[in-house]
Amino acid sequence: MSDQSKKYALNGSQRLAAEILATNDVHKMTLAQIAQEAGVSDRTLYRWKQDPDFIAYQNEVAELTMKDFLAEAYNNLKDIVRASGSEKNRLKAIELVLKNQGRLTEVQKIEAKVEDSRSNDAIEAEIDNLKKLLAEM
Repeated sequence: MSDQSKKYALNGSQRLAAEILATNDVHKMTLAQIAQEAGVSDRTLYRWKQDPDFIAYQNEVAELTMKDFLAEAYNNLKDIVRASGSEKNRLKAIELVLKNQGRLTEVQKIEAKVEDSRSNDAIEAEIDNLKKLLAEM
């Protein structure tokens, strides 16, 4: 893990359990199996899951895993653009890439109608008054 992960007061078993929990979409292990893998009881694992250091380390591992997953997602999008037999799928993949890079945005037309019942003379008088106030500052 990163240098930051060294700041957590966790032993090797706690780190292992946190890493498995953070990537459990791959492992698909029950909490009992994770506890067994870490060499602790279920109760100990449940207690660790309440520990702020354990939670922070697990979240750090999850963040790193997601960064790796992002690269995988981009590769899959590139594969779809290059090799998909469906033009609709290719266009959707291109749209996702462009939106993610901020190069494709939704265009919205906004119209505002401002109504002012004052006459031009009244507006000119207000401008003159504001100029006088600014000059006094």
